[in-house]
Amino acid sequence: MDNVLTTFKPLVVTILSVIMAYLAPVSSMVYVIFLLFLANCIAGIVAGIVVEKEAFSVKKFFRCLLETMVFFILVILVYVLGDLMDKSGAAIQCITGIVYAVIYFYSVNVFRNLTRLFPDSRTLKFLYYVLSFEILKKLPFLKRFEENEKEVERKLQEDSDNG
Repeated sequence: MDNVLTTFKPLVVTILSVIMAYLAPVSSMVYVIFLLFLANCIAGIVAGIVVEKEAFSVKKFFRCLLETMVFFILVILVYVLGDLMDKSGAAIQCITGIVYAVIYFYSVNVFRNLTRLFPDSRTLKFLYYVLSFEILKKLPFLKRFEENEKEVERKLQEDSDNG
């Protein structure tokens, strides 16, 4: 068995190196997603334990991890498909949009959890307010999205109340 590992180790290292070199143009965006995942995860866990007095939930952690993996796969898939179509620049632009959306929504969630942890911090409340509400005024499509989400949620609630 040790002989098999010794034989295939250089091959595996080479394949991983080639993949990492190929994905180098999007590596910084993957790091951004990872750092936001980490901040969101830590803020959510700490807020849940300290504020809500709830125990650490492995299920919630893995759900957050799975959501982050979806973003990683999406970024890699968009890059590979764009590269295969000889549109690497367009793929990077698309990935940048995805990453900005991740930055926005994860940041709002991080600041929501931080304001729960530090309810007396005016600075955190202000930053959460700006991210949650003022940006909506500058990005009309984001405001329409938020309104649509509330409408869908309201309809689901009505259906569950009637059903």
